[in-house]
Amino acid sequence: MDHSSPHLYRQAGLAAGVERAVLDHALEQMVRNEARDALPILSLKHLAHLTGAPYLYLRDIVARVADPYTDIVAPKRSGGKRHISAPEPGLMDVQRVILKRALGNIPQHPSSFAYRQGISIVECARRHLGARWLVKLDLHDFFGSISERQVYLVFRARGYSRLMSLELARLCTRAGLSGSQRVGSTRYSAIPSYAVNTVGYLPQGGPTSGALANAVATPMDYALAGLAQEWGLVYTRYSDDLVFSAGHGFNRAIAVRIIGKATSAVRSQGFILHERKTRIIPPGARHIVLGLLVDGDVVRLTPEFRRRINVHLRGVDKFGLRSHAIHRGFRSLFSFVNHIDGCLAFAMSVEPEWARETVSAWRQILRAQAFPVN
Repeated sequence: MDHSSPHLYRQAGLAAGVERAVLDHALEQMVRNEARDALPILSLKHLAHLTGAPYLYLRDIVARVADPYTDIVAPKRSGGKRHISAPEPGLMDVQRVILKRALGNIPQHPSSFAYRQGISIVECARRHLGARWLVKLDLHDFFGSISERQVYLVFRARGYSRLMSLELARLCTRAGLSGSQRVGSTRYSAIPSYAVNTVGYLPQGGPTSGALANAVATPMDYALAGLAQEWGLVYTRYSDDLVFSAGHGFNRAIAVRIIGKATSAVRSQGFILHERKTRIIPPGARHIVLGLLVDGDVVRLTPEFRRRINVHLRGVDKFGLRSHAIHRGFRSLFSFVNHIDGCLAFAMSVEPEWARETVSAWRQILRAQAFPVN
């Protein structure tokens, strides 16, 4: 049916045998969603129609009958590992539709830079150029600390019905408990199969997870941005990385006070700071934000980042693509090549001259290894 005209929608519905009361209810729901800059998702069957996913498949996920996620350990650009819960392809497609229809225009605080189309790490780091002091904080278990109840409230605020909000929240969260979730249960008496004994959490890796995490964290961003404004600081958040920066007139004693106030503000919004990752960076020390140097007037790559890329290129050139990838713990040749390609694409946005030279060398090495190169 055509949703753009309520008259045509009602006419088509009546012609198809749909009761007038059902059509009126659907049109009321559309108005509520559109008033909040969201698009209608009227029911689980409607979502199945929009996505092509089987209705019973969606129903089983909502009822927590199955766990449609795969656990993946992926390398970080800065080194180390990231644990990701990847939705299976069917759910991935459903979440992409939910992201586009329900969360595409969701309001976010301007100090939040992650998971926003057209916004990069470089733009976030650039906010701290010229600072004399940095105070760096990290949220512990950022995604896992967000429960399906909080996700439900996001969808309710977007104008969706209670039932639809519950179903959307279940489709965007993973069953079971993460490390920071409290034991509890979710009861829904109208549909007995929806009653479960655990509280779902937001998985890192789903298409909707970033937008939902930002939505839940927005009140915290306002509190921390207000703290920064009060003390004449600059505040940014990129996912779980929080940074305050300061100019002249700042000192370590003030930094300690800021950390205490920030800790209280974060806790009041249901999050926890990772105390071991809290850092005070004074003048004269290297100023790094999100793995980028910000101690000059332009954002730069760190020497360590360049060195890691060069070590990989030398390793492939000397020992071969397969041997080096296995030695470095990658699951396949393609995952290793994709990792290097991703690092170089990132480098291109920071230092394009160095990146272009390195990309050229990388492609020559791949060709010598008989690996297909575009």
